[in-house]
Amino acid sequence: MGKVITGERFVEHEDELDVKNQEEGQIYPMNGIKIDKGFYTLFELNRRFNASPKRVILDSDFQREDVWSPEGKAELVESVLMGLPLPIFYFSQDKYGNLIVVDGRQRLTALFSYMNDDYKLKNLKILPDVNDRKFSELSPVQKARIEDFQIQAHVIMPPTPDRIKFDIFDRVNRGGMRLNKQEMRNALYQGAATRLLKTLSESDSFKEATGKAFVREKRMKDKYILTRYITFYLYRNHALKDEKGEPYVYKDDIDELLGLGMDALNHMGEAELQKIEKLVLDGLKKSYFYLGEDGFRLSGGERRSPINMNVFETVMFIMQFLPFEKETVKNRIRNEVKNLLDKKEFRENIGNHRDGAARLKWRLEQAKKVGRLFEGC
Repeated sequence: MGKVITGERFVEHEDELDVKNQEEGQIYPMNGIKIDKGFYTLFELNRRFNASPKRVILDSDFQREDVWSPEGKAELVESVLMGLPLPIFYFSQDKYGNLIVVDGRQRLTALFSYMNDDYKLKNLKILPDVNDRKFSELSPVQKARIEDFQIQAHVIMPPTPDRIKFDIFDRVNRGGMRLNKQEMRNALYQGAATRLLKTLSESDSFKEATGKAFVREKRMKDKYILTRYITFYLYRNHALKDEKGEPYVYKDDIDELLGLGMDALNHMGEAELQKIEKLVLDGLKKSYFYLGEDGFRLSGGERRSPINMNVFETVMFIMQFLPFEKETVKNRIRNEVKNLLDKKEFRENIGNHRDGAARLKWRLEQAKKVGRLFEGC
């Protein structure tokens, strides 16, 4: 088993996860921005939160943990009872009408939790008569004050592109840790997609095939390379659709493409999801058998290189066509993969504009050519 790597980058070109990073020449789509102002009662939001499935999304992995003290939560409820205005909330509404909380998760979590009778109010000084009371123990007038309280929110509406959403997320969350694109994507597309990515990234097969490079990863770079591979697989198999229901045509907007991939996963049946999970796990196992723990790294240079996301997706595409753990072709497979990755044309392909449609198509076609050499072995 490989050693845990410290003091180096997890993924080559990981800077592209930064919100401000974009390919030279890309135009910011100003005409795609759509933000509405809305007013919501706490009763309505809590009803949506308690619905099945939830229609207000709070519990996203990218958000900070619930760190409010009992006193802080109680003071927030007290402010609502007093009718004091709260700072503006930010939501993102998806195309299904669900509200994803961009800014205000801690406040809504505290309020919903109180309205669901999870705690009692403590140490209030302005309204001491409600101390030691749960929501159900308040008077009808006090309950109504909380339920009828209106919050003001700015709502990012569809079809605002993900690139713009990421920029808005970044601006409104600057008070804390700056989030990267995959963390934001994880918030926008919670559901089957995020659960699958978590399962795959925590699997023994992923840890072995990547040489344990991500065991201390906290910023979802492991989930990012998995998202890319799965999305490219779905795209090549015409499983992604545009707004008209037609096969999606990739036009160099990688954030839009990856968003479509996660959305597609969220609306797959269990059998389809299991097929994707098996595809990825089988590919990881084959990669480890044929290439070892450095199979997703570029060779050359004095130091061991980081995991390369373009190598990851290329190698994983090759693995789709290979037999399971066949010793007689192991050396041939290793040599063919190495020859492809060492080619000058491949190295140029994964340089600037590596996520352009033409370059992506070339990589996947080259991977298919190598894989097809071993079909039927």
